[in-house]
Amino acid sequence: MFRVFSGLGGQVGTLSIVLVSIASASVLALFFDTRALPAIGLLPLLPMTAVAGFAAPPLLSMLYGRGIGALKTVPFTLRGMAILIGTGAILAMPPIAIDLLTRFPRDINVAMPEAMYFYTAIALVAEVLFHLLPLAVLATLAPKRVPAIWVLLPVVFVEPAAQVVLGAGPVLQMTLVFVNVSLISAVQLWLFRRYGFAAMFGLRIAFYLFWHVIWGDIRLSLLF
Repeated sequence: MFRVFSGLGGQVGTLSIVLVSIASASVLALFFDTRALPAIGLLPLLPMTAVAGFAAPPLLSMLYGRGIGALKTVPFTLRGMAILIGTGAILAMPPIAIDLLTRFPRDINVAMPEAMYFYTAIALVAEVLFHLLPLAVLATLAPKRVPAIWVLLPVVFVEPAAQVVLGAGPVLQMTLVFVNVSLISAVQLWLFRRYGFAAMFGLRIAFYLFWHVIWGDIRLSLLF
């Protein structure tokens, strides 16, 4: 079903994602003012993307070796692409509803054309920080006989917890964000388990397209 991104293959797909993400961060650094586009806190995007790019292959090698993720090569299909994009669109609906209900701050999204490069780069940082690194830590600590699901399940809540800690909205908004990001993270990790890293990364990009880019532009005229 989600063969479009796992069709890139294990190492080839990972290398492609790393190179495109680092290239995107480099374009931002060279041609745009990135002072308002940090990766984590005040840390600049390009170094963080480079670190994530170097970390991703060994982390994935370790996880694939433990059987945590899927290392597959399957055909690229337009149907798979459509399903992945459609899933991203569906997952973008709850945060749009939360935005309409509680209204996030005006500046939560990066505008085009910077968005094209920023979200491609930050997606790699997010996947390494919120998924691959916690998975690797738990896989190292857990005995090999422990089923993969018990390594994957706690990691579902790493990114939602970070969103709530870093967020500054009302309790209702932060509660809804936690539930929504948990859902997205769970779907991503299911993809990782079934189809590999490229599928998980691809879903994040599809979600970013609808939530941050398309809705990010619409909400400025609709809500402000």
